Amino acid sequence: MTTEIYDKDQSDTFARIHVSQEHERIPTDHYYAGIAVKQQDVYLAKAVLYINTGITYQDKNVGLVGAYEAQENEEAVRQLFQTIEKLAKEQGIDFLIGPMNGSTWENYRFHDHPEKSLFFMEMKHQPYYAKQWKSIGFEPIAHYYSAIAFVAPRRNEKIDQVKNRLLRDGIIIRGIDMDDYEADLKKLYPFLHESFKQNFLYTPITETSFLEKYLSLQAILKPEFVQIAEHEGKIVGILLGTDDLLNPTDKTLIIKTLARSPQRLYGGLGLVLVDDFYQKAVSKEYQRIIFAFMIDEGDATPLSDQYGGDLLKTYTLYGKSL
Repeated sequence: MTTEIYDKDQSDTFARIHVSQEHERIPTDHYYAGIAVKQQDVYLAKAVLYINTGITYQDKNVGLVGAYEAQENEEAVRQLFQTIEKLAKEQGIDFLIGPMNGSTWENYRFHDHPEKSLFFMEMKHQPYYAKQWKSIGFEPIAHYYSAIAFVAPRRNEKIDQVKNRLLRDGIIIRGIDMDDYEADLKKLYPFLHESFKQNFLYTPITETSFLEKYLSLQAILKPEFVQIAEHEGKIVGILLGTDDLLNPTDKTLIIKTLARSPQRLYGGLGLVLVDDFYQKAVSKEYQRIIFAFMIDEGDATPLSDQYGGDLLKTYTLYGKSL
């Protein structure tokens, strides 16, 4: 077996040999090196070492491992991670986190039960990947889940009261403007950065990368399911939802992103955005709503519980000390 290393200037070359996930784009933000192990021109294991200096985890100097692909070959995986760890240590890194493709804006986490069918925007990977990582010393550092609720007519008087208060205070809730979609994205960019900055392992991305990610979604989003809350011309809340395009039989919606300004004036806005979304799902005769990719915070009450949500999937993020 031989090991190849592709530095930052060779990231395009590495991307061309990384034929995984139906040719999914390999993020290049924070790319440090691509590593590939092959035998007789057959690639057996590949990954990217990302160095995102904005990520803080305990008191560690963190590196990220992403864009992972491997066959069931123990020696190739061992050789791959030996090289990753050597490169990481040379850069002063003492802790690896993954899978994460450079930041939490990109694909990260492994499915705990990858045999279950996917919904739209879920990461796709082989069922044995987590086992490979655990075999070389990676351990869980965070757990996540998705929940599912069946849609049925219902009203919540308390949420209606909160909505009326917010509307009296001048908050406007509207769908994203598909005729001026890029302008709305540019307004959302600083708001999302401010809203997410306290999230676990969060780091910002450039406006260019943000626009690249979300401009591609315009063709599949429906304005009634991407709700923006504004106050005095400023965005103070967002709910981004989309159809589950991988489910051709049941009409299912996915809540992908939910955020609101932390200011006290906007207390309850997140609940109002979700309830408006739910009522639109009822009127459009959707059958299910998936609350996607929520971090498990132990004793926190899941938002999905208010709508009779049940656990659908769980995911894990891993780490390893060097």
